[in-house]
Amino acid sequence: MAPTQPPPPIRVPTQIVTPTLDGSEKELFERGERALLGQRWREAADIFETLVRLPPQESLAPSVLFDLASAYEGLEDRERARDRFREAAQRFPRDKVARPAWLRVLSLDVYLEQWKDLGDAAEALLAREDLDPVDRMTGLGARGLARIEAGDDVRAMIDVQNGLDLVEEHRYGMTGRLPVAASQLRFALGEIRRTRSERIQFVKPSANGELPTAAAVSPDFLPKMEARCQGLLDAQAAYGDAMRSVDAHWIAMSGYRVGEMYKRLHRDLMSIPPTLLTKTDKQKSIFYAIMHLRYRVLLEKGLDMTKRTLILGEQQLDSSAWVRRAEEMKRDIEQALEEEKAIFATFPFTEQEVQGALDILKKKAEKQRLAREKASK
Repeated sequence: MAPTQPPPPIRVPTQIVTPTLDGSEKELFERGERALLGQRWREAADIFETLVRLPPQESLAPSVLFDLASAYEGLEDRERARDRFREAAQRFPRDKVARPAWLRVLSLDVYLEQWKDLGDAAEALLAREDLDPVDRMTGLGARGLARIEAGDDVRAMIDVQNGLDLVEEHRYGMTGRLPVAASQLRFALGEIRRTRSERIQFVKPSANGELPTAAAVSPDFLPKMEARCQGLLDAQAAYGDAMRSVDAHWIAMSGYRVGEMYKRLHRDLMSIPPTLLTKTDKQKSIFYAIMHLRYRVLLEKGLDMTKRTLILGEQQLDSSAWVRRAEEMKRDIEQALEEEKAIFATFPFTEQEVQGALDILKKKAEKQRLAREKASK
């Protein structure tokens, strides 16, 4: 007679009882997901935190971590959300939540401005074999952005160009407002162009911290000035594209950067000392007056861009750090423009007189340019 087999064990669902929650693991999980769908972020976070502490059964663990991260993101606790998304992606790389978890990590690292972490997460995403073209655009844009923020414009440009090639190939976001992946690539392109432009300096820095003299001015000032301005315009074009984003954060970042570029160019130009030809106090006053009148427009352009950024931020209900920076920069530029007026009031001539002298100099320079062109033929 064959031996009798013992009956299979009866599995009873684990019952969870806390001061605020009770039910089986499956019941709590379903309740948490309903809370997420209803955007009851705090309720969802409490439920999924309880499940994480158990810990949950293996089949539910990836989704519990992902949903907990989503709840924290809804609560705008972005750092904790980012950490939980990363944990889900790293612990369960083969689960269906891993790829979207890495994408959320990238988005949150950008918001938190954690550039090294952004680069590491982008590497992890790009190493996966289950990416679609938009995922690759996102990973390339994130890695390119991380690289340029670390000062590596060469490798950053390779990533960004590869990403933009994918955008072109798939005609992604070619009509209407830009999706996030395309916005990030355009912003990163703007960062590369801005960085390269602002490396061009007009005055050699002094070793001992003294004010620069005329001898410190670069002998090829005009070509450098032309290159710096062209770089600014090229960067502005890329940022302008990024400002068509569906995401208010990219709009705020891009608008702030454009205003900042004009402010920095004005600062660098105003640091140029009088030329060797300006020997008397009157000549130096004329030099400074021309500089202040000629380049004040850069502050005005920066202020206009900053105001537009703040208006867009209000329309998009964006309250990010970049909007707050734009508010601070607006105040700084307005103060700088007031100081410009005060400085000009100290000169022994009016703006109209200086503008007239500036017009004469422009005509003279144009005649010299035409004469050089004629002589070279």
